[in-house]
Amino acid sequence: DENVNALQLTVSNSLMPVVMEVTNRVKATFDVRANIEEIEKHLRRDPLLKPVVRKHRGMRLPGAFDGFELLLRAILGQQISVRAATTLAGRFAQTFGTRIETPHERLTVATPRAATIANAPIKRIQALGVPRKRAETIKCAAGLVAEGAIELMPGADAAAVMRELVKIAGIGEWTADYVAMRALAWPDAFPSGDLGVKKALHLTRRKDIIARASDWQPWRSYATLYLWLSLAD
Repeated sequence: DENVNALQLTVSNSLMPVVMEVTNRVKATFDVRANIEEIEKHLRRDPLLKPVVRKHRGMRLPGAFDGFELLLRAILGQQISVRAATTLAGRFAQTFGTRIETPHERLTVATPRAATIANAPIKRIQALGVPRKRAETIKCAAGLVAEGAIELMPGADAAAVMRELVKIAGIGEWTADYVAMRALAWPDAFPSGDLGVKKALHLTRRKDIIARASDWQPWRSYATLYLWLSLAD
């Protein structure tokens, strides 16, 4: 049916032994299991969100195929532009990623494994253009993920993961919320300190922002996306 939006997944024969894992990760990445009608109905009750929800019908929560990659990108993106963070992520992939062969000319490396980054010397991470403190944050986070102390997969205990993340020097509540939203596919993450959220709500005090967002539970992750979209609109 041409009027129905759909996601088509093509898997190579080489991935057949892990096809179920790949399929589940793709479903999480594109949020195909979400009951969008229920979520939109709930959020349209708020006069502020109603127009943007109607304008962007069918919006999904963007996930992450690899949770550690998402965490790495979030840390790299702190206090720099998206373009600069993308450049750094490319350097990480080229330096620490696994070489792969694909039919696609530009797809030559897989995302670095947490264990690889955890075992890398700090100076080698710094050499990519990363300040020492941020390099230490990345190395510490990679070690905890590699050890299994932090599980960055959909369905993981979001509250427990966020508690462990903020214990790491250099990771604050915003990063923890963002990781919960995308790597854990948690539908109720809410970065109350986000500048875009504050601007969209015209509020500054954390308690006022949290109180304003209480009616959006348990879909605050989606509400956050709509707030960002409202600023873009």
